[in-house]
Parts: sequence; C-alpha cells; structure tokens
Amino acid sequence: MKKLLSFITLALVTVPMVAAAHGPTRQQVKESITINAAPADVWAVIKDFGSIDQWHPAVASVVLEGNTRVLTLAAEGSPTITEDLVKTDDEKMMITYKITDMTVVKTIQFNSKDTPYFTLPVSTYKSWISVKEVEGGSEVLWKGKFYRSFMDNPPVPEGQSDKEAAAAIKGVYVSGLEGLKAMLEK
Repeated sequence: MKKLLSFITLALVTVPMVAAAHGPTRQQVKESITINAAPADVWAVIKDFGSIDQWHPAVASVVLEGNTRVLTLAAEGSPTITEDLVKTDDEKMMITYKITDMTVVKTIQFNSKDTPYFTLPVSTYKSWISVKEVEGGSEVLWKGKFYRSFMDNPPVPEGQSDKEAAAAIKGVYVSGLEGLKAMLEK
C-alpha cells in the first residue's frame, strides 16, 4: 500500500511538470470579411496567386515562378516570405498554400543560444483562403494553422510565444482582408 501511495504521489508531482515542459502547441487563426462583390469576382482575385501585392498593404512586391511566390514586404529591411501554392479548387473557390522560407530579420542570444527572429514568428505554416456567396455579396474566410517559430521549451523569448505568433497572423489576415474589401468595393 505504501508503494502505491508513493507511486500516486510521484505521478501527481511529475505529470504537471511534464505537461509544462513541452514545446509549442499548434495554433489556428480564422478571420473573415463580407465583401459587396460577386463571388466569381472575388475568387478571380484570390486565385491569382501572384497578385497579393495588389490588395495586401504589407506586401510591396511579388515574384511568381510556377507555384512559388516570393513576397517582399513593405517593412524595414524588405524582409521576404516564400510560399508554395499547394492547391487551387475552383469548385470550392479555395486556395491552399504554405510558407517554405522566411528572412531572418535578427538573431539574439537566448539561453546561451543564437535565436533567429523570422519575418513572422511562425513555423510549419499552412493556410486556406476561401470565398462563398452570402447575402450582400461574398464572404472570404482566411485561416491558418502553424506553430510558433521558437521550438524549444519555455521560457520563450519576447515576441516568440504562441500568443504572439497567433496575434501576428491575425494582423496579417485582418489587414489583408480589409485591403481586399477596399480594392473590390471601389
């Protein structure tokens, strides 16, 4: 009986420590907007994988080669993001893409290791943009799944937490959707 109580006590002490010692958890962000335009018109803009600089205010330019686009951002140092188009589905009016590379914008020393800060604080990023007909025009849904870029266990350097990664992606989606709406409702 004493052994059983010792085991239970050990388990109760150890399980919370193990749970707190894991790396990042997968995050998901979803944002949508209603645009007063026909779904076919909205879809024509979305599915043109090389035209995001026409409607996203953070994107200064795009170089498209096949199914890969390199976005140069309108930010200090002109950081880049490389994305691959995974799938275009005209029937569902949905594109799927993923980030394959990003500029390292700075490197800091954290826990005695060089820690890179990328253009966005995310890794293993995959995203979907879809268009559907709704009363009043079209609804555009932009969602993404990803991990924070800092893959080690806590503590986490400033700007690299799950919450900060999700906030960064939310900012990308909100500003992009607002830019798309402004362009299509002119």
